[in-house]
Amino acid sequence: MSELFPTFARFARRPWLPVWPLPLWVGTPWWPADTLASKQHALLLVLSVAISERLDVVPLVESLAKEHRGRYRRRLYRLARRMTSGTSLPDALEQTTGVLSDEQMLAIRFGIQSGTLPEVLQSLIDQRDQSLNPIGHRLRQIGFYGTFVSVLFLLVLSFIMVSIIPSFNAIMEDFSLDTTAPLRLLTKIADAMAEMWLLIFLALLFCAWLIKSEFSQRFFRRRVFSRLFKPIAQLRSANLLNLLAVAQQAGRPLPGVLSTLARYHYDSLIRHKLLFVRNEVEQGADLWKSLTKTRLLSSAESRALESSASTDSTVWTLQHLANWKRSRVARRFDVYVDFLLPMVIVLMASAVLLVALATLTPLFEMINALS
Repeated sequence: MSELFPTFARFARRPWLPVWPLPLWVGTPWWPADTLASKQHALLLVLSVAISERLDVVPLVESLAKEHRGRYRRRLYRLARRMTSGTSLPDALEQTTGVLSDEQMLAIRFGIQSGTLPEVLQSLIDQRDQSLNPIGHRLRQIGFYGTFVSVLFLLVLSFIMVSIIPSFNAIMEDFSLDTTAPLRLLTKIADAMAEMWLLIFLALLFCAWLIKSEFSQRFFRRRVFSRLFKPIAQLRSANLLNLLAVAQQAGRPLPGVLSTLARYHYDSLIRHKLLFVRNEVEQGADLWKSLTKTRLLSSAESRALESSASTDSTVWTLQHLANWKRSRVARRFDVYVDFLLPMVIVLMASAVLLVALATLTPLFEMINALS
């Protein structure tokens, strides 16, 4: 585009605008099928290669941005610009919301502070196989199904209420028949929705904002989810154990590791707990018992770690507990999702059944009256 319109390119220079002709080596389609997790995994691979080979991160991130479209491409370019201006890697990641997950950004900052960045990046890459991506994909499918069927149902219901129900009411008045209970119930619901359409529309807009807004997502992730949902707290405890395993394997002192995690952890509840654990350890208390007091570890997990006789066994136990917690949370979420789809189907079937009864019972009443 800059070759065709040089004036436009001079006054409205944006790095994410398409360049004409498009590079032939760009293989990403205009409607990419990659999930956000797969894009973040690709960025982790790029960072791992750059750190291990001692390469400049900025050109690699800019090259990766050209392989993406839309919002994530703009995020990568913003990340590259911030690092070019002198912002450190963890600060640039933190300022570029959505380019990596909270857990990944915390792990990278932890790796830089503790001097274990290559090991941390490799650990994040290895965790991909144990992630909850299939569950997230199923949730998106259920959400799309529910939204599509709801919109289609509302369109059909609007046609029925505008064209068919008034005719039924007029015919039943001619035959001096009372309206049936399902028809009265459907009419009341439709009238209430018509009176509160503005409130319902604003509520739907607010729900869409809660789902799509980066600000609301960050707020709920960092201040709400771990307090309301125990599996989320267990998953974050698993990530914490994995970071402790990396630090222990690298021979880093655990009090310093706890200070880093207590200072930078994105979850305010876990951050306060880690501050308590750090203070307890500095006073001479046992690390695993202190973690048990704050419910970051269970009693059985604490005893398993206390029984570890060497550094290698402690590292193995921490990694095993982290993997076990993740698999347990994944199984629990899988059960939740298995119940979610039947619930959505039952709700939609109930609505369809109500409409069917409201339209069929007047016909039965008229047939009985004529017979």
